[in-house]
Amino acid sequence: MGVVITVSRQLGSQGSYIATMAAQTLGFRYLDREVLHRAAEIAGFPDPQMVRALEEREEVPGLLQRVFDALGSMPAVPSVPSATMREGGYYADLVNEVVYQESVAVSNRERAAANYLDLVRKVISRVADEDNAVVVGRGGQVILARRRNAFHVRVFASLETRVRILMARDELSREAAEQDIRRSDRNRARYLQRYHDVDWEDPRLYHLQLNTDLVPVAMGTNAIVAAARWLAESLR
Repeated sequence: MGVVITVSRQLGSQGSYIATMAAQTLGFRYLDREVLHRAAEIAGFPDPQMVRALEEREEVPGLLQRVFDALGSMPAVPSVPSATMREGGYYADLVNEVVYQESVAVSNRERAAANYLDLVRKVISRVADEDNAVVVGRGGQVILARRRNAFHVRVFASLETRVRILMARDELSREAAEQDIRRSDRNRARYLQRYHDVDWEDPRLYHLQLNTDLVPVAMGTNAIVAAARWLAESLR
């Protein structure tokens, strides 16, 4: 059993950069939504036959192992920290938008998204059983809430700090940066509420919270690295 650090972060808080640097320092595998999406694609999800099987609640033989094999063929830590800057549009639309639509009739795409999210839960749980990893987002702090080998971190910052960072990073206007931040906050809150029935800002979900208005990236990285090393020692 390894050590798993989960990181929940606000867009523009630099949480992905802190998580990436911590993974590099510790030699841990790094998982975020883009890495998981790409591994699922390599494993063959979603092809039409697989989606139909999942919609019918049938097991897809070997899917979880294929995802793990795909993860093993990918770099342990991506060269670009931000998942938003790495990922394509398909999954962003499928997971972050479609699954949040409130409707009496649930579409096939919504069912496919829900089943994909169930696959993500299984992957994160297996990672916690077998590997050392930094897991960014995807409800890791809830999925692994009762794991004694998991340490949960939240990274946040003021709106002004986040707007400034996003404007510089993505070359956005102030208005566009604020819109992206508010949409991201809304989607992440809904994701945790809908699929895990929690408020993502609830401090009880976390061992450590980092306010990057006050805590530089290097200091936040060092705090996570120290926590991971302490936890590894305590598990011996």
